[in-house]
Amino acid sequence: MSNANGMPTPMVSSSKLSKVGSDVVSDPTLFRSVVGALQYATLTRPKISFSVNKVCQFLSNPLEDHWKAVKRILRS
Repeated sequence: MSNANGMPTPMVSSSKLSKVGSDVVSDPTLFRSVVGALQYATLTRPKISFSVNKVCQFLSNPLEDHWKAVKRILRS
């Protein structure tokens, strides 16, 4: 992540995450682990709270679109 580009906002305002629409994440455990770490980070970075809450809604069946949203949160 040392050469990653930053993002001005943690989530695109026109983003519509849903239960269907893309492929299932190849490693759901990694997705859940990263989202759990982001939940902890919301204690000191309230700016990401809304975005983290949105991706938490898909912990049971994460899709590639959800993983892309998580990566955007990490870049913000």
